[in-house]
Amino acid sequence: MVRIESPDSGTRARYRRIIHAFKQQGLVPAGHHLRHTGRDAGDIVIRLYTDAGPDETDWNRIRLNTRRVTTDAHLAFSALEADPTNLAVSPDVLPRALLLIRQLAGEAARRGHRLGVNTKAKHPRMFLQSGQVRRTVTLTEERDQVPHEPTAEELKMLRLRPWMKPPNFDVVDSGRLRLEITRAGHDNRDTWTDTPRVRLEQRVAQIIQGFEAGVTADEQQRQAAEAAREKATAEHRRRQEEAAAERRRQEEATLAQWHAAMADARVQAADKIRAETFRNAYQAWTTAAGIRAFCTALEQAAEGRTRAGGYLASWVAWGRAAADRIDPTRNPRVLADINYNPEPGPDDLRPFLGDWSPHGPRKEHRPDHNRQAHAGIHRQAESWHHGLLDHGA
Repeated sequence: MVRIESPDSGTRARYRRIIHAFKQQGLVPAGHHLRHTGRDAGDIVIRLYTDAGPDETDWNRIRLNTRRVTTDAHLAFSALEADPTNLAVSPDVLPRALLLIRQLAGEAARRGHRLGVNTKAKHPRMFLQSGQVRRTVTLTEERDQVPHEPTAEELKMLRLRPWMKPPNFDVVDSGRLRLEITRAGHDNRDTWTDTPRVRLEQRVAQIIQGFEAGVTADEQQRQAAEAAREKATAEHRRRQEEAAAERRRQEEATLAQWHAAMADARVQAADKIRAETFRNAYQAWTTAAGIRAFCTALEQAAEGRTRAGGYLASWVAWGRAAADRIDPTRNPRVLADINYNPEPGPDDLRPFLGDWSPHGPRKEHRPDHNRQAHAGIHRQAESWHHGLLDHGA
């Protein structure tokens, strides 16, 4: 899309001839067609559409906006003269206000800017445009308060209804013009007003220079705000990266601590399993020896006693057979088939892990009775040896 803002009549005519020549000489690309608006007034807008899918809604929007928003001086003045509602001035001051607008438009054009109107609103609204930046322009007449002079009708009403007081002041037209140009930001504007010595017509150049300064200051402020946002974003990103790095360091440190605790717990838990296995075998051996000694004692006690026979021999035989079954020296496979390097399970590891979980680098809640039980297991694993019998310890 190409836009030529409010061209003069010669430029407008040349564009009309160019567009006509393109169509007549077949220079429009195949499968496309050319549309344009602004033949007689307003901005010229030229757009290339595909034949397959012309967007009528889009084109109508462009065409209507071009007609409703214009920087064409003639169209702008015509719109304001036809409907000066938004000027908010008294009829006596209106000619002066319109003349001031023409002077502003002339000075703006001299300095490379444009004055235009937007007729999309209920009443035409005026704006100044510098490049792609538009700023709303409001021209109003200031009002004064003067003491109210009661009318004959009001004096009559006061005699009948003394409690109904007329107003103390009246608001009257002052004849002073006030011009405001909006700035970027909420409720931000530059203002110029008639003074007793200088009227706005004498400050037209100053007003346009103020408009330029405002546009420049707004752009600088926008760039500064953008730079500040970028800086804040970069700082936020840096802090996030530092926080993520710190989390990774903490996670790595926690993982290293857990691995160290697990390695130590595996050694202690495996040794505890070995001790329990060996202790069970040792206790089975001592128990078998005790059973055999008991059986021998029974036989010796029965010698020479005529009544000591009966089933005693059967009990002694059963006892010696039971001792043979549990005696690891009679069945070495009892220890030979048990892995000397066991792999402890989670419950085997917990007594040696403190608050660590055996399932990952995190802490587990330990009830007091569990802590006490684990402490007992830990002491038992450290204190037992083959000469110390296990009496429920």
